[in-house]
Amino acid sequence: MPEAARELRLITFRVGTETFVLDIMSVRQIIPYGGSTSIPTAPSFIEGIIVLRNEVIPIVDLRDRLYPRGVAKAEHPLVLITETSVGTIGLKVDEVRRIITASSEALLPPPPITRGIRGELLIAVIPKDDEIYLLMDIENVLTVEEKQELREAALEQAAEQAV
Repeated sequence: MPEAARELRLITFRVGTETFVLDIMSVRQIIPYGGSTSIPTAPSFIEGIIVLRNEVIPIVDLRDRLYPRGVAKAEHPLVLITETSVGTIGLKVDEVRRIITASSEALLPPPPITRGIRGELLIAVIPKDDEIYLLMDIENVLTVEEKQELREAALEQAAEQAV
């Protein structure tokens, strides 16, 4: 028996010229980007850290991640505070647009051309009205190796605090 169509609530945001979407339930908060503090020993994929309500949150710049050749930076970027399997991370984006709903039946598979190094980031393509949205998998923003690095860093920090 086929699965019934579900209504998805998605937050739309822009990085570069493309509009991406994430499941609204994976986004805890949206804050203005006021800069981050770089940590010399942090993994290269972490731009820096911020402190939000006494919680240290690593920041990943999606523009650098998606467009490594460098595209002009946004004047007033925002940070999506998200929950992932490795904890809370902040995703720096150019602009947050709006919340949309889409039927799970509207999801189209991404084209084979996206199956490159970061192709696992894209779950589906969603055509809606006159726009095309790219559904991002929050769990694949970081690679398996990068997630492991964050887990190990968290364990080291916990061990240091226990001493």
